Amino acid sequence: MIGAEAAIAKGYAAYQRGDLEGARAALTPVSHPQAWHLLGLVERKAGRFVDALRWLAKAESADRQNPEIPNNQGRVAMDAGDPFAAERFFRRSLSLRPNWEPPLSGLGRSLNDQKRWDEAGPVWREVLKQNPDDPGARYGAAMADLEIGKLDVAEAGYTALLDAGIRDAAVYFMRGRARLEASKIEQGLEDLQTAWASRPEPHVLKNLANSLWMAGDRLAFDKLLRSVPDDLAIMAVDLIGQSGDFQGALEAWEHLSSHHRASAHGLAVKAILHRDLSQGDQSVEAAEAAYALAQSDPFIVDALACARLMVGDGAGTLAAIKPWRDAKPNSQHWLSYETTALRVMGDPRYDHLVQMDNHVRAYELPVPEGFSSIQSFNDAFVEALEPVRGFTTHPLDQSLRLGAQTSRDLAKTPDPVIQAYIKALDRPIRAYMADIGKGVDHPLTIRNSGEYRFNGCWSVKLTGGGRHVNHIHSEGWISSAYYASVPAETQSGEGKAGWIKFGEPPFVTAPEAPPQKWIQPEAGLLVLFPSYLWHGTEPISEGSTRITAPFDVVPV
Repeated sequence: MIGAEAAIAKGYAAYQRGDLEGARAALTPVSHPQAWHLLGLVERKAGRFVDALRWLAKAESADRQNPEIPNNQGRVAMDAGDPFAAERFFRRSLSLRPNWEPPLSGLGRSLNDQKRWDEAGPVWREVLKQNPDDPGARYGAAMADLEIGKLDVAEAGYTALLDAGIRDAAVYFMRGRARLEASKIEQGLEDLQTAWASRPEPHVLKNLANSLWMAGDRLAFDKLLRSVPDDLAIMAVDLIGQSGDFQGALEAWEHLSSHHRASAHGLAVKAILHRDLSQGDQSVEAAEAAYALAQSDPFIVDALACARLMVGDGAGTLAAIKPWRDAKPNSQHWLSYETTALRVMGDPRYDHLVQMDNHVRAYELPVPEGFSSIQSFNDAFVEALEPVRGFTTHPLDQSLRLGAQTSRDLAKTPDPVIQAYIKALDRPIRAYMADIGKGVDHPLTIRNSGEYRFNGCWSVKLTGGGRHVNHIHSEGWISSAYYASVPAETQSGEGKAGWIKFGEPPFVTAPEAPPQKWIQPEAGLLVLFPSYLWHGTEPISEGSTRITAPFDVVPV
């Protein structure tokens, strides 16, 4: 036993000074749970997470009452990107030593990573009771507050971190998000600019560019994209394209370095720009070249799928997306391409997947609690939405054109009128689930558990010429359009202005795939449909306004 103790001490000393090979040499011959535990930590530090978990499992099986072992198992699982397994390990550690701060913090991080914000908040508050100045806990708690809609609390949390001297780019970025969602546009942009200056990373560029665009500051948007570091040059070109300047983006692409133009990602961006310019042959050429370099990148497969549909190669599209459809059968994104491929091929399976009459349904919203009529509710609803519509124009990466969208999730907005809307949606959503059934032979109905949760709710205000380009909702299961206010031209049916249409993809196909169904909106109407179904709107005229409050739900 003395020999084992000496070996463990030697191994621990080697581990402490970073000599991992020395630690392995000292510990591997020792048959003792403490040695196996240390070997797990050695392999974690080496980034060999499978080996780390193997050693820790061996230690845990021999020393079931040691809370440090499952805590370290949780830390390794988090390192490996598995917050679900990490949660189990942290909870096991806490069952052995309740309210112990290390696994409690780990549990908070794992719940944040799973986006279980309501559960994460109380965990972080317990951590902060024990260590009020813990910056990680304060950051995690602020993140949970932000995601459940406590914007002022989240902003205060991030501000406190900055006041304490923790001036990290991530803190500025997250405070910027909180401020933007609270319609504090100028302050939010300042925070994102600070984060960008400190750490020019892709997610900061995307959010800053999108926020500048939605704020209507085109000069700052253009200046930002002209000044990005070289490693983000392709992303900048893509963002120019998302702004609708497809030709300008293609010209910017031509000025990229030869390295970027020859890269798989660069070629895929070129393919997308040709797609948006309805240039099918050029899109296919660029997409095929990108695919030859990288077949496992979903961004590149997406570009190829679209390009092949443009030239009528439905079979080629199905072949390209098959691994992704098989791996993610509930992905609305890949399912939308499958339906389009079957349609251009004239395959009867399309009619089974896209059941316009059965799966696209309209309902009257029940009069929300506290209101005498749907008109009185809509009047109050439209008024309540204005304060949360801080930006002046549409987001870059979404379907809206010539309009503005709320930046915070309405389902998490405490305004009582908005919450009355959320509550009133329950009856038609449940009616829709009952109407479509639970058939196991269809990707929509097979997921019908009879229960649901919201996965985003927002409001869109279309102005003169405004429309939605055809799109799908990749994060949904059932999607929607609720009409709070529609212009007179929509009510009259003149030119189908403002009508919602279904079935038409956002790019040209061969043969053409025009809309297959329209629904005429009216105030108080709720339209529900599968999230993978292409849908858009006909534009409204100058001087008109249309206000909707769409949402997505997913099964639980």
